[in-house]
Amino acid sequence: MIIGSLLLIGVYFVPIWSISLDAPQYPEGIGLKIHVNTIVGEKENDLQNINNLNHYIGMKRIEPDSITELQYMPIIIGIMCGLGILIGVMGKRKLVMIWAILFIIIGAVGLTDFYMWEYDYGHNLDPHAAIRIDGMSYQPPLLGTKQLLNFTAHSFPDIGGYLVAASIVCAFLAWFLGRTVQPKVKSASVAMLIFSLSSLFTSCTNGPDEIIYGKEDCAHCKMTIADNKFAAQLVTHKRKVYKFDAIECMAGYIIEGKVTKEDIGGMWVNVFNKPGEFSVGEKSFYVQSDNIPSPMGLFLSAYTTKAEAEKMIADKGGKLLYWDGVKLLVAKEWE
Repeated sequence: MIIGSLLLIGVYFVPIWSISLDAPQYPEGIGLKIHVNTIVGEKENDLQNINNLNHYIGMKRIEPDSITELQYMPIIIGIMCGLGILIGVMGKRKLVMIWAILFIIIGAVGLTDFYMWEYDYGHNLDPHAAIRIDGMSYQPPLLGTKQLLNFTAHSFPDIGGYLVAASIVCAFLAWFLGRTVQPKVKSASVAMLIFSLSSLFTSCTNGPDEIIYGKEDCAHCKMTIADNKFAAQLVTHKRKVYKFDAIECMAGYIIEGKVTKEDIGGMWVNVFNKPGEFSVGEKSFYVQSDNIPSPMGLFLSAYTTKAEAEKMIADKGGKLLYWDGVKLLVAKEWE
C-alpha cells in the first residue's frame, strides 16, 4: 500500500496523458502532453502550432493557466498519496479498499471532466472562423484514434497515467494479501497478478489498432486500405499508428527511414487465410507467389505458422520468406 502511494509522487514529474496529431504536413507529428498541473507541447512550439491550427477552424486557444482543474489536481494527488501512506502504516484492510474505490471514483470523474473539456473545445466553434464545414466537430477521442479532416488524432495515457493505475492495483493487491491465506497460495496469487498487470500494460501500449477497411489510407502509398487479407500496421512506443494497404508498403516505409527501428513498438500483418485477423510482423511467415496478387504487386501474403505457409506454397506455388527476407525483397524490387 505504501509503495503504491509513493508511486503517485512520480505523477508530479511525468505527463499523465498524451494527445498527438499526424498529418501529411506534419510528418513527425505534433502533440500535447497533459501534466498534473499544466499542458505543454510534445516538442518545442507544438502547443503554439496547435493553437494556430485551432484558430483557423474556430476552436478556442488552449491556455493551461485558465484551466481550473490543473490547479486542483496536484492537491488531490497529494492528498491521496498522504492518505495512502497513512493507511499503509495503519494496516487496516477496510481503509485500503475505501481508498482504492475513492481513487477509482476520482479517476472516473476526472475522465468525465476531460471528455467534457474535449467536447467543449471540439464543438463550441467560432462561427466567423476562416474554415467552416457544416456539421463538422473537432473533438479528439477520449481514448484511442480518430480521423479529423486530414489529421489522425491519438489519445492515450502517458507514464503518469500508468503510475496512477499501478497505484490502484497495488492497493487491491495489498487488500488481497491482507487476507489469511497460506504462503504458497499468496505467492502464486502475487505472481499471477503481476503477470496479468504486465500483460495489460503491454497490450495497452503496443497492441494493434482497428483498421476501417475501405475508408482509411495507406501511410506509404496513400491508396485506400481495402483488403483485409493483405493490410499491415506499425505502432510506435508513443502509440502513433501507421496503417498500410500491403505488407510491402510497411516494409518500404521502414526501409525509407520514415520511422526508426528504436521507435517501433510493434508491427502486425493481416493473416491471409484468416481475413481481418492480425499476426505479429517479425514472427509471421510470408509467401511470395505469383498466384496470390497483393495490392502493391509484390505478391506477398502472411501466415501465423510455418505449416500454414508451406500448405499455401503446396497449393499455389511460390517461396517462403521471413520478415528480414521481406525487407530485402522490397529493397531490391523498389530500389
